[in-house]
Amino acid sequence: MRNEFTREQTLLQTLQVRYGGQFQKRYAHLKPEVMETVVRGAVMMLTDEQFNQGMARLYSSRYCPDIAEFQSWCVAGSWWTVEEAWQRACDYSNQSERELLAEKLKVTTLTKKAWDSVYWLVEQGSMKEAFKQFKSIYETYLTKAQMQGRQQEWYVPPKMIATAQPKGIAKNLNKKLSDKDQAICDLTQKFMSEGLGWKDAFNRAQVEVLGQPKPIFKTMNAGGAA
Repeated sequence: MRNEFTREQTLLQTLQVRYGGQFQKRYAHLKPEVMETVVRGAVMMLTDEQFNQGMARLYSSRYCPDIAEFQSWCVAGSWWTVEEAWQRACDYSNQSERELLAEKLKVTTLTKKAWDSVYWLVEQGSMKEAFKQFKSIYETYLTKAQMQGRQQEWYVPPKMIATAQPKGIAKNLNKKLSDKDQAICDLTQKFMSEGLGWKDAFNRAQVEVLGQPKPIFKTMNAGGAA
């Protein structure tokens, strides 16, 4: 007959094997029987689905959680804890513009909303107070979201909108100059570098290229035709 592990045995063995030194540092002061009692009490009222959600979260975590935090993972499902949301927000805000555009790191919409509310404190260097207010705001939002049955969502930065060119000049700006118009521009710059004002330099350049000066808009729109 196959012996199956209980929930507390599954959790304890996973913590010990996965985190090794972290586990020993966090729980070395507790006797094995006390540790097992604490874990049993934490998982006793969890459904199978909740426990499995917590274990899935555990396998994706880089640090060893305490038992209360693991329990919150089970109850909250995929939602980040306050501590995790705060750390993710700090990491996200420390990215360069290039990293932000590449979307190397992500935060949830709830995390971003709470972070934006306290960022003015972060800029002032009041990190302790910023975290205190972040915790209060995040927990309030989290409770409302869970009561509404919402799922965690990723924050999507707004797309940058390119500045539109003014109508009427975009076409001329993007249009390639004819050889004659380009020659007029080059000569105008040459004569201005010699001391002539723009108007005199432009008229002289037109005379040399076209044989006579013409209005600037007529010349440009006509494509240099004589």
